[in-house]
Amino acid sequence: MFYVIGGASGAGKSTVLPLLQRLRPDVRWHDFDEHGAAGDKAERQQQTERWIQAALGLVGDFGLLGPCPLGEILAAPSAPKLPGLRHLLLDVDDVERIRRLRGRGVGEATQDTLNWAAWLRVHQAFADWQPGVLTDGGWADMRWDRWLGQDAAPWPGQTLNATGLTPQETALQIVAMLG
Repeated sequence: MFYVIGGASGAGKSTVLPLLQRLRPDVRWHDFDEHGAAGDKAERQQQTERWIQAALGLVGDFGLLGPCPLGEILAAPSAPKLPGLRHLLLDVDDVERIRRLRGRGVGEATQDTLNWAAWLRVHQAFADWQPGVLTDGGWADMRWDRWLGQDAAPWPGQTLNATGLTPQETALQIVAMLG
């Protein structure tokens, strides 16, 4: 199984990663940016493909936490080879996100970050929501036809709003939701 916990900056992905590693040691969990952050959309999509290939090269379950929209996972060239996919969007309310990002002090507390988080929320519910956010200027090898213009039901994504949850509570909810 390929488990993906996606989300915008400040959702808590990096915080819950070590907790998930303890709660589900049978899954090989990775941070999307552990080999360096992608610079632009096309690079993010190419990096997504590299992670999928890494998962395919291993026996057992693989987990990835990062800025991974469901549509990009499904459109990656190697995605059809995955033995299974579970996608969860980890989210928090905007005020909580800004509080967390300001606490980091790295300049990510921007309207662009809030816009990306909002788009991810709607994309998780509606496969056809503003696809140009992913497709325009994207990597040429992506296969958008796997979900665009198709009956995307059941769209396999779930969302966990972790506002008000401790990191431990969040990790436990993720494990319960992913099965």
